[in-house]
Amino acid sequence: MDSNMTGKDRNPSGLLIEYLSIIPKGKALDIACGEGRNSIYLARHGFEVEAIDISEAAINRSREAAGDLRINFIAADLEGFKIPADTCDLIINFNYLQRSLVPAIKNGLKRGGYLIFETYTLEQKELGHPKNPEFLLGTNELLRLFSDLHIIYYREGVVEEAERKKAVASLVGRKV
Repeated sequence: MDSNMTGKDRNPSGLLIEYLSIIPKGKALDIACGEGRNSIYLARHGFEVEAIDISEAAINRSREAAGDLRINFIAADLEGFKIPADTCDLIINFNYLQRSLVPAIKNGLKRGGYLIFETYTLEQKELGHPKNPEFLLGTNELLRLFSDLHIIYYREGVVEEAERKKAVASLVGRKV
């Protein structure tokens, strides 16, 4: 299973790939970037990227994988990280849930800025990790958290990615 996880983690999110063409290039923030798969993809497509993760080891691997790409990788705890207001044309958040960060995400988006957010739902407990309800979304919770955005796309349910089933909620929205 670890080899599937590693292979999957090297490829950008399918949701990001699918919706990137509608998003004008600009400043992007990758929340809980892990090893930088989505940050690298954004930088290769002309975005000015800032990527944050709590793991110094993951940030170091991200820097190595990014090579000459100009990405500002930051090792920091998101519990104390401040997203500057009205600075991001795009914010992405994959496989991470910190409900207290939602107001800062909305505030960090410029008017007309986009959010791509996908993380696990309570159904994930039946499929694998994570299992802690604190890190799992309830039914329609992601939709409610970002209901003040113009919702371009929303789905919730069990999907298969990299030959692995996972229960997720996915949202693409635009700040109006």
